[in-house]
Order: sequence, then structure tokens, then C-alpha cells
Amino acid sequence: MPGAAVSVAFLLPLFLSVAAAAAAGMDPVEREALMLVMEAVSSDRDWRSAAGPDPCSAPWPGLECKPVPPGAGSAAARLHVARLDFGVAPNPTCKDTAAFPHHAFALPHLQSLFFVDCFKNPATTTPFTLPPSANLSSSRLQQLSIRSNPSLSGTLPPQLTSLSYNSLTGPIPSRIGELRSLTGLDLSYNSFSGPIPSKLGELSLLQKLDLSSNNLTGGVPSSITSLTSLTFLALSNNGLSGHLPAGLSDLRDLQYLIMENNPMGVPLPAELGNITRLQEIRLANSGYSGSIPETLGLLASLTTLSLEKNNLTGRIPAGLTRLKRMYHLNLSKNELDGVVPFDAPFLRRLGRNLDLSGNPGLCVDDRVVVQDVGVGVCRLGGDGRDSSSAAERSVGTLLFKDDAMLMLRLTGGLLSALLRQVTVALCCCCGCLLLL
Repeated sequence: MPGAAVSVAFLLPLFLSVAAAAAAGMDPVEREALMLVMEAVSSDRDWRSAAGPDPCSAPWPGLECKPVPPGAGSAAARLHVARLDFGVAPNPTCKDTAAFPHHAFALPHLQSLFFVDCFKNPATTTPFTLPPSANLSSSRLQQLSIRSNPSLSGTLPPQLTSLSYNSLTGPIPSRIGELRSLTGLDLSYNSFSGPIPSKLGELSLLQKLDLSSNNLTGGVPSSITSLTSLTFLALSNNGLSGHLPAGLSDLRDLQYLIMENNPMGVPLPAELGNITRLQEIRLANSGYSGSIPETLGLLASLTTLSLEKNNLTGRIPAGLTRLKRMYHLNLSKNELDGVVPFDAPFLRRLGRNLDLSGNPGLCVDDRVVVQDVGVGVCRLGGDGRDSSSAAERSVGTLLFKDDAMLMLRLTGGLLSALLRQVTVALCCCCGCLLLL
């Protein structure tokens, strides 16, 4: 059959390519680097004898291999080490004397390297070191996650993506901007100090940046606005201060802005309302002053707004009521005043996820009283203004106007029926006839 012959002729080169890949085996230099990594970290098995000449032909859990893309300069088709995972079953566990395997950076096609709960022997401090010849520009590494390793210490090496929950110190090196392939950078829960390097703005592919819970100081660099792929930005629990950079609206894909517990000490920027994809804004306990920007009412995707423990003043923007996806709102412990503008459906939807307490000047309209929001009922004086003091206000029960009217109608109906029965009884006793 001519069609079958054509199909065989077409598929034959593919079969030959696969066979060549299997026969080629792993490059000896790459295999030796892999063995040095495994021996430095894990003693689960005799890695050299278990791996065979080509570890990628029968990879163990935690080892992932991929073929070299066409045109990558390989003389023969081979599978190469692309990802290594350690510390969490079924991946290789880490021995008590595990050392950070700087040989991993000699694996020419490694893209991802993960250590979770690995370096944790309290009697041994594991230094975080790299070979001095490490070449950032040629590294293919996209993800380096080193999380929850309490015995890992030292200064920050430039090749990284996730190094959270360790004991790393010193400044964040500006050379990190040379890792142009990074899509995520997590340095949270360490002891890094100094400013945020402006070179971070050169990581154009970065989608997640988490520098929270360190000792960083200074302002947020304007170069952050160049990270147009960013979806997650977390800078909480540092010593950052000053204005957020102009041009924040350039972060069109940003969905999470988390910057709690920083001594910012400035007004909230109205430009926040132009980042249309924002879902969470957490800026609590950061010394923000002035009013809450009206533009926040434009964030149709917003689900969480936490602005508690600041110095915010003025009225609550009525536009927040229009945010149909909002389910968590905390404006407590500020200096807000006036009548709370939220309607009954908004208050019902948020329930206990709404906290307005600690604002002595706030009150709710007497037409709608809610429970556990920390605000009392407005008592209007002759001039139409709220004349009640904080001491006079009390929080009502969960009772809305429509519900109250319904209760009134039901009560009236019961009273009318009762009066009719009493009248009939009296007439029977007196021998009279009364048509009702």
C-alpha cells in the first residue's frame, strides 16, 4: 500500500532518533556532577551503582530528565537532568551531614532545584556556598527553592529563586538582576538587610516576588514598575518607608499586593485603583495617613482589603459597596468618621469578615444595625449630625429594616386575630349577635 509505505518512511527518522537517544546515554561529565550532588545530600542508597550508566533511562523519584531542544548544540540526542527534588517523600531524604551541593550548578541543563526541610541538623551548620566560577549568564536555572532549612546559613548567593525560612543574612546582591530567566523569587523569612536592589527591575519574566519578613530598609525602588509580568508582590514585615513608586498602574497583571507592617508613613496612592486585576490589598499597620482613595471602588476583582492599624481619616468611600466580589474588609483601628455607607446586602455578604472597630467617629445609620462590626447606631441631633458619643453607642443585633417591617406586620396580624377572638367571646357571654 503506497500510503503505508509513505507513513513508514515518514516515521522512520523519528524511530531512529529515539533509538539514538537511548544508545547515547548520559554525558560522563554530567553524570559525575549528578553523582556528586546525590552523594553530598542523600545516603538513601549507593547512588553510583544504582544509577547505572544513564540515570535518565530509569529515573528515581526526584529526578526529572528532558531531551535537549533542537539546536542546543548537542552532538547526539540525549536526555539531560532538568530537575532535582530533595527532602520530602518520595524524593530522596537528606542525611544529617548533608552539604549544599554546589556541583548542581555544573549540571548544564538543570532548570529546577528544590530542597525542602533538608538541612535541619541543629548540631551542624551548613554553609551556603557556590563555586567562584559560577557563570550566571549561562545558567539555565529557573527555579531554586530552598525552604525550611534552619541549619543553612551564610550570605546570599546570586543564583536563587526561593530561599525562604532559612538563616541567610546580608544584603540582596544586585547581580541577581542577571538571572533573566527567573519567574519567581522568594527570599522571605530570612535576615536580609539593606535596600531592595533596583536591579530586580531587570527580571522581566518575574511573576512572583516575595521579600517579606526580613530587615530591609529604604523605599520601594521605582524599577519595580518594570516588572510587567508580576502577579504577586509581598514586602511585609520589613522596615520599608516612603511613597510607593509612581507608575504602579504599569503592573497590569498584579493580583496580590501584600505590604503589611512597614513604617511607610505616607498617604495611600490613588493610583492603586488603576491596577484593575488586584484581588488582595494588604497594607495594615504601616502608618498610612489621609483618606481612603475613592479609586479603590473601581477594583471590580477585589476580594480582600486590609487597612487596619493605620492613621486613615475621613469617610469610607461609598464605592466600596459596589465591589461584588469583596468578602473581607478590615478598616479597624484608624481615625475614620461619618456614617458607614454600606447597604444591607453588602453587610450580610461580609458578615464577620467586616471589622470597623476602633474608629470612634464611625456609626451606622439607624435603618440598618449589624452585629460584631464594632460600630454603633448613629444618633442624629437637631442639626442632622451624629450627636452620640462613643460611650453612648452600642452595637445592635443582626436586624435589617426589611426584616423589621416584616416582623411588625406579623405582630399586627396576631394582635388583630386575638382581638377578634376576645370580641366573639364577650358577645357570646352577653347573648348578643356580632357580625365580624
